[in-house]
Amino acid sequence: MKIIHAMQNSFVKTAAFGAAVLVLGAGIAQVAFAVPPPGGNLNPRSIPKYVSPLVIPPEMPQSATNQYDIEVVPHNQQILPLVDNDGNPLSATPVWTYGTTGTPATRNYPAFTIEATTDVNAEVIWRNNLVDAMGNPLPHLLSVDRSLHWANTEELPCADGSGARTDCRPDPAAGLILQQPYTGPVPIITHVHGAHVGPESDGYPEAWYLPPNPPAGFAPTGRLANQFGMVNTVDGVATFNYPNDQPSTTLWYHDHTLGMTRLNVYAGPAGFWLIRNRDANGNIEPETGLFDGTLPGPAPDTTQNPFDATGIFEIPIVIQDRSFNVDAAGNTSLFYPDNRAFFEGLRQAQQLRIPFIGDPVDPSDIPAIWNPEAFFNVMVVNGVSWPFLNVEPQRYRLRLLNGCNSRFLNLAMFVVGMNGKITNQEVPFFQIGAEQGLLPQVVRIETGFATPLPGDGTTPALMPAPDPQQALLMGLAERADVIVDFTGMAPGTRIRMINTAPDAPFGGFPDVPADPGTTGQVMEFVVGADNPLTPDSSTPPAELVFEDQTADPPVEANTQTLALLEEVSEQVCVSVNPAGRFNYIPGVVPVPPQTFEEACIAVGGVPFGPKAAVLGTVDAAGFPSVQLWGDQIAQNPALNSTEVWELYNASADAHPIHLHLVKFEVMDRQDLALDPLTGETAVPISLVGAPMAPSPTEAGFKDTVIALPGQVTRLRATFDIPGLYVWHCHIVEHEDNEMMVPYCVGDSATTFCGPQAPPPMVAGF
Repeated sequence: MKIIHAMQNSFVKTAAFGAAVLVLGAGIAQVAFAVPPPGGNLNPRSIPKYVSPLVIPPEMPQSATNQYDIEVVPHNQQILPLVDNDGNPLSATPVWTYGTTGTPATRNYPAFTIEATTDVNAEVIWRNNLVDAMGNPLPHLLSVDRSLHWANTEELPCADGSGARTDCRPDPAAGLILQQPYTGPVPIITHVHGAHVGPESDGYPEAWYLPPNPPAGFAPTGRLANQFGMVNTVDGVATFNYPNDQPSTTLWYHDHTLGMTRLNVYAGPAGFWLIRNRDANGNIEPETGLFDGTLPGPAPDTTQNPFDATGIFEIPIVIQDRSFNVDAAGNTSLFYPDNRAFFEGLRQAQQLRIPFIGDPVDPSDIPAIWNPEAFFNVMVVNGVSWPFLNVEPQRYRLRLLNGCNSRFLNLAMFVVGMNGKITNQEVPFFQIGAEQGLLPQVVRIETGFATPLPGDGTTPALMPAPDPQQALLMGLAERADVIVDFTGMAPGTRIRMINTAPDAPFGGFPDVPADPGTTGQVMEFVVGADNPLTPDSSTPPAELVFEDQTADPPVEANTQTLALLEEVSEQVCVSVNPAGRFNYIPGVVPVPPQTFEEACIAVGGVPFGPKAAVLGTVDAAGFPSVQLWGDQIAQNPALNSTEVWELYNASADAHPIHLHLVKFEVMDRQDLALDPLTGETAVPISLVGAPMAPSPTEAGFKDTVIALPGQVTRLRATFDIPGLYVWHCHIVEHEDNEMMVPYCVGDSATTFCGPQAPPPMVAGF
C-alpha cells in the first residue's frame, strides 16, 4: 500500500478562496476573502454579530442521587439571530441534543453540564429517543456515507468477506447504493471524553444502539453492545457507570458511533462533564493541585437562567463552526456537505468527475459523500452564533473547549475601538489548566508569547511562543481552563475573542489566518458597571500557586512507535490542470510488479487523494505500515504498565490525537528528516536535531495532544484498567474513516480483547 504524505488538493481548496493578506490589530496577519468560506446558502456576512447573549448551560439535574436519566432527542434552537442584516426572519434550527428524559426544559445545544464529584460513582441511563411524535425512528439530519467502515445497521455484506453483519465496510459489489445516503434509524453511543472508566462504560464505537422498536431489516445494536460484562435489557438504552476516580478537571461527553461521529456531533449532542472535589456535605473544595489561592466562581447550577450571567464567574464555553441553509420563509437548517466536491472547493458534485465506491463500471476506493475535512463559516459559541456576554469588571474563569469537527483554533482577545475594529490592546489569557487538571504554573498567553508565572505576584520577561502567530492554540477536543481579568476596565469596553487559525487543514505555523469578517471572529465581552456588582474574592492569576501533579513519573516499560499517515487512491488516477481541477484518467491498471502509482504516473497522472488519513506503526528500520480498524490489534499495553507512545507524523496535517482511558504527559517533540526532493518526511523515517520540550500549556496531564507534521510527539501514560479501548485522531472526519483503531490493555487471553477482537480485513479497505 503506497502512502503519499502531501495532500494534493490542499492547493486546490486554498486557491478556491482567493485570499488577500491584510494586517489588523497588533500586527496580526489576517486574510480578507472576496467571499466567505463556503457553506450553505445562508451568507454568513448577512448574519448580525454580537446581538445575541451567550447562553450558559445550567447544571444537568439528577434523576436520583448520583444518577442521571438522559435522552438524545430532536430539538429546535434559535442559534442565529431572529432576523438577518436586512430584516429577513431566521427561524430556530433543528438540531439534536441531550436532556433529562421527558423534561423538554432541559434540552439545549450544547447540553446541560454534568457536575460530578471526585471518587463518587455517577450512573447515567443514556436513551436513544431520536424518534418522531409517534415513536417512529427519525432519519439523520445529515447525509450518512454507508460506504465507510461504519455501524452498517442494515447489515450489508462486508468487504472483508465475513458475510452480512454490523460494523464493517460494506462490499463495493453492493453497487450504487453505497453512493446514496443511508436513511434508516440513527445509532448512538455516548463517550465521556477523558473519563477514567471501564471498557463497559467507555462508549466503544461498536457498542451503539438504535431507538426502541427499529423497523425490520435493521440491527438494533452494534457488534459489541452489551459486552464487556455490561448487559442492558431495555431496547434503545445503555446504562453506564463512571467512578470519577481522577483529579478535578474538565471533561465533555459526545457521541462516538463508528463511522458516524462527525455527523452525530455536528447535529448537536455534546456537553461538559466537570469533575469537582467536594466535602462530605457536598460543598465544593479547591481544585486538585491548587496549593494557594482562590479561583473565580461560582459556576452555573440547576437554577441558572441560561440567558442571565449575573453572579456567574465560572463559565463553560464550547466553540464550534457551523454553516446554515435558509429557505424563502426564513426556515433554517444545518448545512453539512453531501458529496466530496465540497472539500475540493467545487460547488457542484458533477464537477468532480471521478468514479466512487460502488461504481459498477470503474472500480474506485473513494467515498462519494465523506469529506476528508470540513470547515464552516459561522462561529457558534454555546449554541449561539457570534454572541456577546455582559461581564463585571473582575476576573472570570472560562473553561474553553474546541468542539469543531476539523477546525483548529488560535484564540486571542483584543479591545474593540470606536470604529468596531480591534485595537492593538491585547487582553491576555491566564491558562490554569488543560484536559486532565491544573497546570504546574499559571501561563500568561498572548499572541507570540506563553509565559509561566512564578506565583509570587510578579510577571517575568515574556517568553516567546513556538511561533509569533501562536496565541491560545487549541486542537480539536482540547480544553483550556483560563482566567480573563476584566478588572479596572471602563464601562462599555468591548473585548473581542478572535481566531487566527486557518479556514483549512492546519499544519503548524506560519499559516494563513481565518477570514476576519466571519470565522476570524468568535464572541465579544462587554464590561458593565464601574464596580463589580459581586465582590471579587478570587486571587490575581500571578499570585496563584499550583502543585506539579506530574512530579515523579513512573518508569516506562515499553515504547510504541506509531505512525500518522495519509493514503491515496489505488484505483483512481487523475491529472491536474493549471486551474487545479482534476481530470480522471480511466483504465489505469498496473502490470505486476508495477504499482498503481507507477502505472498512473506513467500515463501523466497522480493517484487521487487523500483517500483517508490513517494510523499505523513504524518498524525498527523506520518503515511505516498502515493499521486499520479491522486489522488485528497492534497496541497491547500490559496492565498497570507505563508506556511511551511515539507519534511519528509523516502526513501533511497536524492531528489532535486522543487516547481513551488514560491521562498522559507530553514528554517532548523532535523533527523528522525530510526528503530533499519533495520536502516530505523521508522514508525510512529518521530523527534530526535535539528533542524539544513541550509548550508550558502542555506541562500538566492531558488526554489529547497536537501531533505536528514532520515531527515525532512523545507521550507517557499508565494503563491501569484492563479491556478494549480506542485511540484516534479527533478531527472527526478523519476518525470516521480509519484514523481510529482499537487497543487492548492487559492479557488478551483473559480480557475481551481476544477472540472477539475485530477480524482482519482485505488489504486496501
